[in-house]
Amino acid sequence: MFKTLWNSLSSQKAAESGEEPAFDRDKLKMLADYFPIGMKLRYYPEYQREIVFDTIIIAYRVNDQFIYSRDGVLLDGDGFPKGFRISANKMLPVAALQKFQLLLPDTTEAEKTLSYVTRAELGRGGQFRIGNAVTLFVETDNRGIPTLDTMVDRRQIMNTGPFADSPTILVTPEFDSLMLADKRRKQRVEAAIGADLYLSVGGAPHSCVLGDFSEHSLRLRAGDYGPPMPAMDVGAVVVVEFMLGEGGTICRLRGTVFRRTDQFCVLDIEQVYKFGDFEKIHAMDVMEITTTLLNMRPDTGTSADEPA
Repeated sequence: MFKTLWNSLSSQKAAESGEEPAFDRDKLKMLADYFPIGMKLRYYPEYQREIVFDTIIIAYRVNDQFIYSRDGVLLDGDGFPKGFRISANKMLPVAALQKFQLLLPDTTEAEKTLSYVTRAELGRGGQFRIGNAVTLFVETDNRGIPTLDTMVDRRQIMNTGPFADSPTILVTPEFDSLMLADKRRKQRVEAAIGADLYLSVGGAPHSCVLGDFSEHSLRLRAGDYGPPMPAMDVGAVVVVEFMLGEGGTICRLRGTVFRRTDQFCVLDIEQVYKFGDFEKIHAMDVMEITTTLLNMRPDTGTSADEPA
């Protein structure tokens, strides 16, 4: 009976106001589907895709009220959020939703794993300065990668609730940025040149072929008559080397395994070897590699086909 009364009152208020809801119901459904409470995910700060950390959504904050459990999001028959359970006897209909935020753990300690130069690029105050961008994404085996830009509202120590005395980050989602990004759909340059793949420091190289190169990744394939790609775990750190240009300049890149089959592997590129050490790869490095690869080919076109 209470549920029926609540639903009828919500519909009546929305109809009487004549106002459009503050939040798009399709976007709310996407967020509830792909970024639910308790979801483990990854993020990068200030649009720096090379800096990636793990995090988890520990609560929603709706109209300044925290919700710590997924069952606090009430869905209609089609799976769209219709309201939020604020407490045992208090409901907030979507029509009355004016403010929506996410609560994340404070992962400032993770910055200690970065190099001095990379930490400096985050600026004073680090990744969670008020107003900083934090892009959340969920790594899946599917083609679409759920991605959401958020803005840091504040850092805070929780006073009450299940995370009392815990340092947290409150962020505000930019719902217009919520999308299923195609991680593989990048403008790529086909290469077909020899490359060496190293699975460990000082280990023997595995001969393969650089198939193509893009802004954040590259694809290696087994040679036509060579052995299959070596066994590699997803997320493993590897190094690949290949020759650039007629002068024989060695390009050495370090990254992680995104996908592996016997025929090919796709690597997410994170660093380039320069001046005696690996450092974060920048846009200028990508452009230099790209233009050199283009000029090593008789056909200077590019390809946007996905890896198999």
